[in-house]
Amino acid sequence: MRWSRVRGWMAPVQDWLAVNLKRGTIPAQPLTIFLAGVVGIVAGYSSIFLSVMIHTIESWTIRPCMKLAETSPWGLLGLILVPIVGLMIVSWYTRKYYPEAVGHGVPEVIKAIARRDGVIRPPVAIVKLLASGLCIGTGSSIGREGPIVQIGAAAGSSAGQLFQLSARNMKVLAAAGAAAGISATFHAPIAGVIFASEIILGNFAVESLSAIVIASVVANVVQQNQGDHGFAPEFPHLEHHFDGAYHELPSYILLGLICGLMAVSFTKLLYWFEDESEYWIPKHWVRSIGCGLLLGVIGTSYFLMYPYAPKQSVASQQDPERSHPIPVLYGTGYSAISHTLHLENAEKLPDSISQDEDTREETVRLNRHEMWTHLLWLLPLVLVKPFLTSACLAGGGSGGIFAPSLFIGATTGAVIGLLLNLIVPDWCDHPGAYALVGMGAVVAGTTHGTLSAIVVVYELTDDYRIILPIMAAAGIAGLVARWVDPESIYEKKLSRRGETIARSHDLHHIEHIAVREVMIRKFPTVQYTDNLMQIIKIARENPHIESLPVMNDDGSLLGIIRPEDLHRVMDTDISPYLVNAHDIAMVSPIAVSPDENLLEALRDFGQRDVDTLPVEITTSGKRVLIGLLVRADVMARYREELLKN
Repeated sequence: MRWSRVRGWMAPVQDWLAVNLKRGTIPAQPLTIFLAGVVGIVAGYSSIFLSVMIHTIESWTIRPCMKLAETSPWGLLGLILVPIVGLMIVSWYTRKYYPEAVGHGVPEVIKAIARRDGVIRPPVAIVKLLASGLCIGTGSSIGREGPIVQIGAAAGSSAGQLFQLSARNMKVLAAAGAAAGISATFHAPIAGVIFASEIILGNFAVESLSAIVIASVVANVVQQNQGDHGFAPEFPHLEHHFDGAYHELPSYILLGLICGLMAVSFTKLLYWFEDESEYWIPKHWVRSIGCGLLLGVIGTSYFLMYPYAPKQSVASQQDPERSHPIPVLYGTGYSAISHTLHLENAEKLPDSISQDEDTREETVRLNRHEMWTHLLWLLPLVLVKPFLTSACLAGGGSGGIFAPSLFIGATTGAVIGLLLNLIVPDWCDHPGAYALVGMGAVVAGTTHGTLSAIVVVYELTDDYRIILPIMAAAGIAGLVARWVDPESIYEKKLSRRGETIARSHDLHHIEHIAVREVMIRKFPTVQYTDNLMQIIKIARENPHIESLPVMNDDGSLLGIIRPEDLHRVMDTDISPYLVNAHDIAMVSPIAVSPDENLLEALRDFGQRDVDTLPVEITTSGKRVLIGLLVRADVMARYREELLKN
């Protein structure tokens, strides 16, 4: 059944709702809150369905191949082919019918809220659900949080479209759906609210929080009431803590620096791989086969070397499924993350905090030899996981980057923790503590959502006693990542398409306005040989112009003279007849094109801390000054747009 036919049937109901909403018979705010609760239910059950679907497909495809591989090489061939088939089917269907469902999903939600007033096509939710379930279930090395965020947002958007809510309430419902997705996926209701506000909306506006909180809470309640059927990644029974020792803190700061660089490397690798694969393999179905083959060969080869971790906990040995997990490089990798979080140095004294029986069964206590063995197991995972995740997404896969970020952070942290325990065991905590901190640090670096990363890791583990190192490492990783690359892994996907998203303070309202609409076309100029008295005379005759352009003899722009440049010279004893324009001008100022939008121009203002920018065009290979753009005019236009919207 086509969505257009459904919309035709619903048209009378929509018209009735629209009329009553305008009259005030149905109040919009309570309706939005009610719909947020419904969206939370949809997102909660969608998360459960996706988890069950992944688990079921794994049991139909990967696990039979693993069992067959014990007795026949055909099983190994099956393990290689399964990801190829999954990627091919998902890539073909999504690219042909629903391109929005390709990739990790979150950038599409950000774009829909910032550019399309929260409108997402309703069928995207169903397509994303099925595509991601098939992709991850057949072994693609990606996560399920991105799909659930997009599914929840699509559910919220669909509810808003059905009830013909305003653009503002539509955005709120889409963000509420995203929060519900994170809440249901990770059993993290607070992190869901912060993720939706910090990353999806880009602000913590009070008027949107109520709906987001309700959706997040309801989704989490739905997930919790399903018991084991939720398959939410939980890493319980952790006993790591930080007692404020000064000698431990530098090691966590070092981890934050390393994780920040790892996050940037992952982001750059992801899009480099996408570019290179599209360049060398333009046909998407051939690309899907090639990327699936890479995953299959590398994942199966590593599985032959390490069918499971070098040493398993008592609890893992007693659970048949956990004792024989799917290949570590297939799927979300939660089993490997959980393993790294429970690594302890057996040569250290037990923690002063008593461990319960469940904790003792989950703990993996390592001697020095076993720590070296684990290093050999973990180091390839740190390097190969980003590569395989990039291959899956470049091949047209449908899945998120949050789980891979957690995986990269946990394995990187565990490697650092093991090395420190081998070199300076008295100056550091157990390796599992560094794995936990590394998770939050890499997520902060990839998403640039430092607060979201801190809270989601805390809620995943329910381990507050190590919150200070998590905050320090996540803060440093986020700082390093922003310094190296100002764009997050989500923003970069959009900017590569030429779409600059400004979500904070409603700046997106001026993205569609060109510089030529606001610039001053008639303006005075000074020659570079004019003295200070001549410049002051021109400035007084044109008080509306804050900065004066300085021209060369050939008519090209030399620079601009700002008010502070004039005042600086006037406060000295130098004769005004001895100072020329070229002596005080700011040479080679940033110039803007008349076709740039005002948001880009605002960033140029901030770069050089100026109030006036020259507007130039290129004619016959020569730069020609055609106007001036004044910061005050841009802000006045911004205020006008805010009032309109």
